[in-house]
Amino acid sequence: MTDALNRRRRQAAEPGATPARNTRVGRDKTTPAPRSTTTDIAMFLAGGAMLFVTVYLAVPRATAAGLEPIASWMLLAVLMIFTPLVVAGVILLRAESCRETWRRRLWLEQPSASDWLWGIAGVIAIAIGSAAMFGLCGFLGLDPNPPFTRDVRPVTSDRLWLVALWAVYWPLNILGEEFVWRGVLLPRMEARFGNLAWILNAALWGIFHAAFGIGNALVLLPTLLFVPLVAQRRRSTWLAVLMHGGLSLPAFVSLALGVGPR
Repeated sequence: MTDALNRRRRQAAEPGATPARNTRVGRDKTTPAPRSTTTDIAMFLAGGAMLFVTVYLAVPRATAAGLEPIASWMLLAVLMIFTPLVVAGVILLRAESCRETWRRRLWLEQPSASDWLWGIAGVIAIAIGSAAMFGLCGFLGLDPNPPFTRDVRPVTSDRLWLVALWAVYWPLNILGEEFVWRGVLLPRMEARFGNLAWILNAALWGIFHAAFGIGNALVLLPTLLFVPLVAQRRRSTWLAVLMHGGLSLPAFVSLALGVGPR
């Protein structure tokens, strides 16, 4: 057995040898070399600053000009938050000079059947946790909604353009955030912090959403925890997209129908 182990070690050390891909947490050739976390943290903080400016300065100005708050948010968030973040993520990715394809580097390979089960379990866990947090907000007297949705009116036949606007905003929001937070930054964090990288990723993602208020932070807590946890454990950004998007879709539907918590 010792000879066999030594032979495998020699083979692994040979030039051109390809290490086995680890589909769970752990370093492999799809993980970037360890880098300073300063840039990663700065990305989250810059995004949070842009979100704050959008929510408390840009959206009120657009609303005062006659645009509905929710519409103002969807338009301005794409221009002021998600587009700059995606551009910054691409620049950061190109600066790595990664020898792997972006698909592998960003954890965008086809999920396995067991991966999808993890994703579905994550959606269920987030839904249950979020419902509990809504109840806690009610008990504490906290508004669980972001400022721009607190006075939203149900979508009527003369305002279906809001649904069309949301159909553009939603994929840019979900795919943009997950491309940057989980695709670009989480593997970089894993290279330095290993199995615990998801915790830092979750904490910084929470800071990014701080402008939405304490009540919304409580409701988002299950999402903030489960999305990076499952994404890292299964090394799949697609699962993050599933969990993030799977909960934001019914949230918008409830707002559009006027049945969301107030």
